[in-house]
Amino acid sequence: MGSYTLGEIASSLHGRVRGDAGRRVTGIQPLDQAGPDDLSFVAQARYRRAASESRAAALIAGDPGLLPGRNLIVVENPYAALASAMGLFFAPERPAAGISPQAVIGEGAVLGEDVSIGPFAVVGPRCSLGACAALLPGVVLGDGVRIGADSVLHPGVVVYPRSVVGSRVTIHAGSVIGSDGFGYAEEGASRAKIPQVGNVVIGDDVEIGACVTIDRATFGSTIIGAGSKIDNLVQVGHNVVIGEGSILVAQSGIAGSTRLGRSVILAGQSGAAGHLSLGDRSVVGAKSAVLQDIPPGAFVVGHPAVDHRSWKREQAALRRLPDLLRRVARLERSAPGRGGRGASRAGRRATGPG
Repeated sequence: MGSYTLGEIASSLHGRVRGDAGRRVTGIQPLDQAGPDDLSFVAQARYRRAASESRAAALIAGDPGLLPGRNLIVVENPYAALASAMGLFFAPERPAAGISPQAVIGEGAVLGEDVSIGPFAVVGPRCSLGACAALLPGVVLGDGVRIGADSVLHPGVVVYPRSVVGSRVTIHAGSVIGSDGFGYAEEGASRAKIPQVGNVVIGDDVEIGACVTIDRATFGSTIIGAGSKIDNLVQVGHNVVIGEGSILVAQSGIAGSTRLGRSVILAGQSGAAGHLSLGDRSVVGAKSAVLQDIPPGAFVVGHPAVDHRSWKREQAALRRLPDLLRRVARLERSAPGRGGRGASRAGRRATGPG
């Protein structure tokens, strides 16, 4: 961790300093933990009070009018700027190059320059690792797996045979790439397993969280597009195709043979049934279930998932339902012929006095 002036940081973030460009900072901390030598950030108006109370030397912010008198680094996108600034202070740690004597290297494996293979890692026959690829302890690669340059597989990752992992890919602990797709054919009273003979292909610059499972294809490939980001505890079924730059949030799931376009977002605990198409830039809200194709740019919510505007109207109507039921009950009690007060008055008018 080094130290930088605000001017140096602003230059690297393509921002500008409002205040003392020569002020030096040594780290980045949250608003409530930052000290007088730290940089912090504020991206939303609701944190304005916390920002005013923070002891930080300066703030990364998108609003140049925020907190007059405080040092600011003004940028267009505070979150993206924060990510870049953190790279200045916290260089990513990579394991040292070398092969542990406790690792197992299969026959015919091809290892690039400066690879790192940790204790109890297993590299199957005919695997290939690109330059600077890293397998941390306990990683298992099946026969013929290909891992691209600068990729990092964390402890306990298992990659089944013939799978392909691109360059600069990160796969976190406990994830399984290429396990059998969930395919069975009914045969009388039993279910016969359909052989899963395809593979998984992961594009460049993908990050996969912990305990993710990606099934290999029945035939062909299950494909994770370049630049996609997959959170922890996500399930991707066989023959799924995920377009470039898509985001799958924790506990989401995709059934077999469904295709996601580019930059699709599945929020937490959402899912899509099989053999569907989700268009480019579509968004599926949290806990929602997609049961039919959705067009490009759609934002759907609910179970089954519908356009978010329709869902909001339905929820608003549902909240009014108890009051509506009470009003209907009162009308029924007062209606003629139903034994209520209205019926009694109507009877008296019909028979007249005496």
